[in-house]
Amino acid sequence: MSRHPRGRKATVRQSPREAEPVTDSISILLDEWRRARPDLDPAPFAIFGRIWRLSANLSNESAGWLAPLGLNFESFSLIVTLRRSGPPYELNPTALYRESLISSGAITNRIDRVEALGLVKRLPDPEDRRGTIVRLTPKGRKLADKAIEVHCRQLADCLSATTAADQARLAALLANLLRSVEGRETPSRTRQKL
Repeated sequence: MSRHPRGRKATVRQSPREAEPVTDSISILLDEWRRARPDLDPAPFAIFGRIWRLSANLSNESAGWLAPLGLNFESFSLIVTLRRSGPPYELNPTALYRESLISSGAITNRIDRVEALGLVKRLPDPEDRRGTIVRLTPKGRKLADKAIEVHCRQLADCLSATTAADQARLAALLANLLRSVEGRETPSRTRQKL
């Protein structure tokens, strides 16, 4: 990725409603690719590049608002997933992985870390002698309630420059995109089935 002098603007197609072009870091990259490789259509990167940038930025910002609570994103995701599961606030590790935003490889380590903080405890799974259940402790529930309030407030602040109608449209478009991406048959998913 090249460095750009201040004030350099990318040319972006405008919708009839827009008064001025929208310029962001991805607009600049798109213009560069159009010049460097006019044979390629970088349009998909206009969407996915922005999703990746938003994800990276929000990951960094959320680390800042979760740290004062003694949480990182993975421990936050784990305790709020248990909290929203409803009483008795417990799931087995597989369900916890599926329902949270944590990778499967990290789940055992995350449970260990959160258990060491006294936020969850492991119990034998009554339906599987070899399995365990992860249950939110009262301390964990209290912290989960506080953390989700902070998280929701901060995320709302990130959206404050957009209207409620635009947020609803964006959420619907992203839901369609996510369904499409999650429904695709990819080489890694094919290998997992074999």
